[in-house]
Amino acid sequence: MLFLIKRRDGRVGRRRSPAKRVYWETGIQGSNPCLSATFLSDTALIYAKTVTKSALILFSVVLLNACDEPAEKSRNAPKPRVSHRAVKEKAIVVPPEVTKRWKAVKVAVIDKTRGTESIYVVPIGKKFTIPSSNLSITVEAFLPAFIMEGSSITTSSNELTNPGAKVKIYENNLPVFLGWIFLKFPNTHAVTHPKFGFSLLDVIPFSKK
Repeated sequence: MLFLIKRRDGRVGRRRSPAKRVYWETGIQGSNPCLSATFLSDTALIYAKTVTKSALILFSVVLLNACDEPAEKSRNAPKPRVSHRAVKEKAIVVPPEVTKRWKAVKVAVIDKTRGTESIYVVPIGKKFTIPSSNLSITVEAFLPAFIMEGSSITTSSNELTNPGAKVKIYENNLPVFLGWIFLKFPNTHAVTHPKFGFSLLDVIPFSKK
């Protein structure tokens, strides 16, 4: 059934259907304005999702670059400088006249658990095993007037002004003490052992012919 209406301009025509009236007034084709609005909201949602995905991808790329940058810097970073250099052991210089004059040293071995002291004569340059123990002592060098000059350790004379002996003490073939013991300064570089103590008591010269 057709419905004729009188237009504002005086002409008579058919009444437009709701769908055509919507298209005429809004430019959106469709018989249901709600469906057209839904179409627009779906389009906006798809666009929003696309933007969100792009933002997430960009954020991931930036994050990966940020994580790789510290690792790259750590690989290329200069190594920290050592605050001190390893100190080389000073050379021990024993003059020939000292070697010819001094034969052995007397070493006191103190048993801390028993409270006893035993004195042994240890030849210079030889290994000596302490009786009834797993200890051994070797006197590597003896200097009657111990001094340090530059990069060397030597003696200022052949007189007993500052006697010192460089010893190696082992227990069960493991080093206990490697260093110098002094006659006049027994507490200098003292040997620390839970059971035994060591000290330099005297030096024995070669007998004169």
